[in-house]
Amino acid sequence: MLIAGLSLSCQTGLIGQAFAQPPGTEGAASEPESAAPSNDAAPSTDGVDGGRIKDDPEMIAKTMAEMPEDIRKDAEEIYAEFRSTHEELLESMLKLREIHIRFNNDVDRSREATKAFREQQHKTWDLMQKQMENSVKVFRLLPSPEAASYMVTMVQHHFDNDIYDRTTFEAAARLIDIGQNYRYLFLTAARAGISTGNFETARKVYESLQPDELEKVDMANKHFLDLLEKQYKEETERMEKIDRDALPQVLFKTTRGDVLIELYPGEAPSTVANFIKLVEEGFYDGMDFSQVVPNMLALSGDPTGDGRGNSGKFLMDEHDNENSHHALRGSVVMAKIPMGEGRFIENSASSQFAIFFLPVTSASSQQTVFGRVIEGMDRVSAMRRKDPSKTDEKKIQLPPDAIISAEVVRKGPELPEPEYVDVEAELRKAEEAGLIKRKTPAK
Repeated sequence: MLIAGLSLSCQTGLIGQAFAQPPGTEGAASEPESAAPSNDAAPSTDGVDGGRIKDDPEMIAKTMAEMPEDIRKDAEEIYAEFRSTHEELLESMLKLREIHIRFNNDVDRSREATKAFREQQHKTWDLMQKQMENSVKVFRLLPSPEAASYMVTMVQHHFDNDIYDRTTFEAAARLIDIGQNYRYLFLTAARAGISTGNFETARKVYESLQPDELEKVDMANKHFLDLLEKQYKEETERMEKIDRDALPQVLFKTTRGDVLIELYPGEAPSTVANFIKLVEEGFYDGMDFSQVVPNMLALSGDPTGDGRGNSGKFLMDEHDNENSHHALRGSVVMAKIPMGEGRFIENSASSQFAIFFLPVTSASSQQTVFGRVIEGMDRVSAMRRKDPSKTDEKKIQLPPDAIISAEVVRKGPELPEPEYVDVEAELRKAEEAGLIKRKTPAK
């Protein structure tokens, strides 16, 4: 859907403010290994081979010839990498599709075939992301319709999967600046801008759109933009003071690939100690991502899968600790028992944790932010959506994505014993304060 009559190329100057043009260049485990591969995991090659959109070799050569020697050398290397990855990605997608077809036609449904499918799926996904980065690099320097076409396809893919990193931001902004008017480009540029610290761009994009062109999350982003910017700057300054080489790290092997999380023992020692303890006990192995809500979060750590599960122990809140962290994209928070209207029972976090797709201004004032995803955030974002509030019983419900295994890959500093509370006492306090009303057990 186009945004009728709207072009931001003159109004916002998105690229000029965020990316300097180089001189001389003006002008794709509750779902076990034996489970059937799902259709959403076998990407199409459409858009990867460019269809009818092809680069003009003469134009590419002419542009390179006019560049300064050092810039020309960079352009030649970048373009060669773009072409090489293109062929590698196409081959990987075809192999993935072949495995999928063999499975669906009962040619090979072995456990080994499913494992091979998973591995090929993850390889293909990595190549897709690599080619996205290559396309942006090429587009900075060369008149490449193929790079632009791939960027258009991948920005929409990232928009659909809540992938809002810096590469996505630049791709969306550059496409807008050449006059592309797809609505998702503008929303992606704004959301990725908020996620990566490009608030001036996000502000200009939101100001250029009409209210009916914004989704619910964008209306909230626009309303809280100043606070989002303040929290982003505070979190950035806080992280610069931390020795990240000493932080504990946990690796999740998931049905979508590897996800690496760093933890914050200095600001949330009890929460981190509890989390590491659960990981080492194997608590999270095989655990579903029981909620994956668009524009919001992916949640795991619930052994029941219905929102009520826990480890049997409950943590003291640490969100009021000195230098506690804000909730940005990729932040990991301990989930608490909700009371409705955005409120939670105090000291009710246990084993459930959430990873945010976008910044949430209110989260850090009520829930403990104890880490963040540093590798594999695109894997988290790509997880199959599972929103209990919007379950359609008429549709086939595919299995959720899951944590296959969890491992502490870097222990970090010595931690204190987790500080637990009597959650029953906390519930009584909330009931006495009129915050909740509990059901009387049937006799």
